[in-house]
Amino acid sequence: MACIGRMPETSQAAVRDRLVLAKGHVEGIIKMVDDGKDDTQVLRQILAVHAQLEKASVMVLEGMLESFMDAPKSRRQEILTQIRGSLRDLT
Repeated sequence: MACIGRMPETSQAAVRDRLVLAKGHVEGIIKMVDDGKDDTQVLRQILAVHAQLEKASVMVLEGMLESFMDAPKSRRQEILTQIRGSLRDLT
């Protein structure tokens, strides 16, 4: 299966920033666990990271949809199949 394409640099930077933020957040959660923090606090932070990663996923999906719209008609079915597969992986 061919690659859909690459994100524009602005989108790539935004997704990267979100992932770096999530990475730092995860490192903080690990410290919380190591320090024996309350389970409720740890869970709340894990859910916050999950939300950050979902937002990054949506940003990538938006890029895929833009690729679909910009693609020649001959590639649209292939791209749509990839988008559908990605959506199934999200659930």
